[in-house]
Amino acid sequence: MSDKLIFHIDMNAFFASCEQVIRPDLKGKAIAVVGDASRRSGIVLAASYEAKAYGVKTTMPIYKATQCYKDIILVSSTYGLYSEMSKKVMEIFDYYTPVKEQLSIDEAFLDMTGTKQLFGKPEKAAKKIQDNILNELDLGCSVGISSNKLLAKMASDMKKPMGITTLFPCEIQKKMWPMNVGELYGVGKKSVSKLNELGIHTIGDLAITDKSSLKEYFGIKSSEYMLKSANGISSSKLVESGTTKVKSVGNELTYSEDIIQFDRIKNELLLLADTVGYRLRHKLLKGRTLQIKIKYNDFTVITRSITFNKPTDSTDYIYEKAYELIKKNRGGKPIRLLGISLTNFEVELGNQLSLFEQENNFETSKLDIMVDNVRDKFGYTAIKRGSLVDRNQDKS
Repeated sequence: MSDKLIFHIDMNAFFASCEQVIRPDLKGKAIAVVGDASRRSGIVLAASYEAKAYGVKTTMPIYKATQCYKDIILVSSTYGLYSEMSKKVMEIFDYYTPVKEQLSIDEAFLDMTGTKQLFGKPEKAAKKIQDNILNELDLGCSVGISSNKLLAKMASDMKKPMGITTLFPCEIQKKMWPMNVGELYGVGKKSVSKLNELGIHTIGDLAITDKSSLKEYFGIKSSEYMLKSANGISSSKLVESGTTKVKSVGNELTYSEDIIQFDRIKNELLLLADTVGYRLRHKLLKGRTLQIKIKYNDFTVITRSITFNKPTDSTDYIYEKAYELIKKNRGGKPIRLLGISLTNFEVELGNQLSLFEQENNFETSKLDIMVDNVRDKFGYTAIKRGSLVDRNQDKS
């Protein structure tokens, strides 16, 4: 097995799943995301897995989708929602590795080489990422694991939704060769027809085909590409898209119900401060400027910020200052989204507080260090602050 470890993560029915996040009443239902639900013209932009079970497919004309399932729910696409959710997904990926290649709005390759000591064996690390996205964003994803991009991509397609699949070179003959040749990444429909005419129906058939018999029909380059791919050989490297300088570290949560009572608001702020503080410390960053974001149930949005005398990564200090900003700017209206972010960074180079040193409000606290140590060993959700334990049951 190669020392390289590559994950391909593909969000499950992304557009439809995003709509189900902001409209929980749609969960578990057959929905099709369209441009304008009031019109029956146009195509399906995305379909939930429940709709796919009835044969509804992306790019299918809407009238055909309704023929597949007459009770399908047409949902108008929500402007800005998918890019906003994609950004949050990519930020989670950035926590696990600095080397990321984003392929599209809903998929990316992650270079997880050398992360075993941090996140455990490949399947365990994949489960952590999957759970992280599900717990924070209520979105599902499938993860493919291998030693190169091609095989990781093939693996992620093998089990959906919520699959975690390995496809290392030693597993190719068993897992990949029996598949239809049209399922090989990079082989188009026209090529499939010609391959079938040549008696090549599976990826395994292609893998053992003599290159000279393909050259006449596909040329030298295409023939070599197909044969290498069928044998799991790929030299393609990640085109890094996750190594640019971090401009902000933050988190925000959208709620399916109005948040009114201040105790609930305080709990949500603490949860946000907890995740932001943890991310800052993991990236060895401290921020001087804190910003809060509030979206009310009438869809109006406000942001407020404060700049500190010294940079901080302290969860308690971030929470304290965010709480002060909320108190001053709450406005009395029901809330549907809260967010906290830190900017204006300084890098923390080896000056992190020890467990026995005196701390001040700006410094990394002893509690932060102990909590981080537990989370780094057992996962982020392994430990929670006491006031957040019953958060999911508290809907007041």
